[in-house]
Amino acid sequence: MFMDVCIPNVGHPENVRTWALEKKLAEIPAGRVSFDVFVGPGSGGAAWAVPMSFGSFALSIRGTTHACAVYARAANPAEVESYFRKILEGAARPGLVVNIVKDSNDSGPTGTIHTLIYRVSAEGNERRGNLYTLVTTERSGGAFQATLQAAKYVDGP
Repeated sequence: MFMDVCIPNVGHPENVRTWALEKKLAEIPAGRVSFDVFVGPGSGGAAWAVPMSFGSFALSIRGTTHACAVYARAANPAEVESYFRKILEGAARPGLVVNIVKDSNDSGPTGTIHTLIYRVSAEGNERRGNLYTLVTTERSGGAFQATLQAAKYVDGP
């Protein structure tokens, strides 16, 4: 879903909304705890439950950043990270700059929380581009165990 929805529609939340409507996904209403987790603060966000036979997933547009995000309630953190790295490192080519801007591990109620953020920009224009974020938790039990997010960024004027 991340490859099919978020990557091609980074910076275009209206396209994510259209995709969710076309797939007839059930919107998660504002005011629910899960909405707050998937959308976060800010306005203009939305979240949808994504039924799949092999797990519980959600798709969202983040409120503040308008990032496209995919969440998995339970996942294999190592597999998700491997998949994520393969996508981002595979994007590297002449004229494109792919950098890791954060790779950290923190403690939380579900064990180690791993955050990995890549910045992808055109060579010579590193102040704007896309940010791709992975967050995984060591154990399931929270609202999600893995999320992948894609957002536009502009650093400075």
